Amino acid sequence: MAADANGDVVDAAPDVAAAPPPPKYSSGPDMGLGMGRAMLAMQLFEKGKKLYADCEADPNPEEAYERTHRLMADECLKLAQSHGGIYNKAAQFVASLQGGAGDKGIPKAYIEALKVVTDKAPFKPFSEMDECFQEEFGGKSAKEVFASIDENPIAAASLAQVHRAVTKDGRHVAVKMQYPWLKQHLASDFAVFTMFGQQIKPGGFDLSWLVRDFQVSLTAELDFEGEAANAERCAEDLAHRPDVLVPDVVKEFSSKRVMTTQYVPDMTRCDNREGLIKAGYDPKRVGAALASVFAEMVFVHGHVHGDPHAGNVYVRPRKPLPNAKETNAETNGKTEEASASSSNVEPQIVLLDHGLYHDISDDLRADFCELVRASVNRDAFTARKMSIRFCGESGGLFRFFPLVLSPWFVFSSDVTAADLQAARKGALPPNTNLEDIGKFLVSLHDEGGTNMLGVLHSLGYTRGILNDLKFPEHLRLRAFAKFATLGVAVKDQNAKAVVSSGISSMVAFSLLLAQVRVEVLKWIIAVLTPVAPILAIAGKGSPGVAATMVSPAAHGLAALAVFIARLTEHPELMC
Repeated sequence: MAADANGDVVDAAPDVAAAPPPPKYSSGPDMGLGMGRAMLAMQLFEKGKKLYADCEADPNPEEAYERTHRLMADECLKLAQSHGGIYNKAAQFVASLQGGAGDKGIPKAYIEALKVVTDKAPFKPFSEMDECFQEEFGGKSAKEVFASIDENPIAAASLAQVHRAVTKDGRHVAVKMQYPWLKQHLASDFAVFTMFGQQIKPGGFDLSWLVRDFQVSLTAELDFEGEAANAERCAEDLAHRPDVLVPDVVKEFSSKRVMTTQYVPDMTRCDNREGLIKAGYDPKRVGAALASVFAEMVFVHGHVHGDPHAGNVYVRPRKPLPNAKETNAETNGKTEEASASSSNVEPQIVLLDHGLYHDISDDLRADFCELVRASVNRDAFTARKMSIRFCGESGGLFRFFPLVLSPWFVFSSDVTAADLQAARKGALPPNTNLEDIGKFLVSLHDEGGTNMLGVLHSLGYTRGILNDLKFPEHLRLRAFAKFATLGVAVKDQNAKAVVSSGISSMVAFSLLLAQVRVEVLKWIIAVLTPVAPILAIAGKGSPGVAATMVSPAAHGLAALAVFIARLTEHPELMC
């Protein structure tokens, strides 16, 4: 303990200068350990491969597939829980890899079974976790450093476990400690995966860079000092927003492998729609905040949270702000369920785990903004130009890039009837091969030093959460259109000035126009969806021709819809 100038007892930071005890686990690779873990995973893969092959011969194949999904999902969960580390990380990825495909992309059994690993991985004994703390803080136990620490963790994931504690000056904090064996396990696993990656080349194309990229990402996440810096920058970027919170880092109790932040109570998982309604939130308001926050990260700041699965994104009641306007009278746009539960709790998104971020260069961010604006405007020429900028022309896969962002961008994607027919058969588009797909992935992976695959991955994570919330696609695209418009304005102004209150009348008009164009897109989709199968079979050329035919009526309906929305919907739903 120490005393301040008034003689009051305050916390003293732990002595990090003292010689730490020698680490219990090596940080180098153990090929035997890595190979043994990989072989167990391979055995499970072969087991699943055989079971799924048997489903085809079953008298009731649909039931057989469902049984196999449940069985294999449970087996995958057990493997992730027993191996931890990279295997747990992969399970998190699968659990969140819904994007816009829903159950058609990943069977629901896998999503439900593996969801637990996002924040409830198997808990490790406190004594085991305290080894990490002692190595970081000169041999002192967390029990010595804090006034109290709960030995039962409040969360556990792939890399670390979190315990609630109270500092000696009374602050409630969350202490995240890395698993002490983690570095050795990761080094061992990656040594084996790198060896396999150099030998396995699908279609003759070298994809070993995927292993290297995964290793670089996970290595970055192991550096909690880097995570603290990311958290502080994110908090600064979003400081003007009352609907988001990045917990403060408590630096005196943080290090390379231990990170302490303010403890945030009363949190609800962002993907738990029923839980949110029960707690008094309107899921649509929660979805609007989430979509808006990540659109701002991508299109305005170019500093994007790289791991926003549901275990890292929560909601808590927002604290009232000084001079905040009363909004209860403005919440007429609630869903029926939310209204029934007297939904009036102001939501605040809580962002956790800032270990992995993707930085987008200003030039690339501006081009990404232009791609989104062109896609919303159904400007096929500009969308094509920007898509080639990101993907190259090999195999013509650039034509599908707008669809990665939203299926509603089909009118700017230059998709043909032949492409639709190939998709219906589960085949690659005409004149496209595996090598083209490999080049497509590589171009997105390292676009001018920016990992666009990582950025798209983050948007896919949040899109999966929005699907769980049943958040309408047109509201997600409102956020895209708004912040892509602001992102273009950032080229000539300071980002903070643009996103707070300092927008010009010209930018304000551009925002209104962007909102109208999203509504036009919504009405075109509504009109054409019932006849889309007929157009796909009988039509020639792209869907843009059909969209042009119904565009005049869609514009009229859109203008009316925007006028009504601005009168009846909560302002935050305007994203």
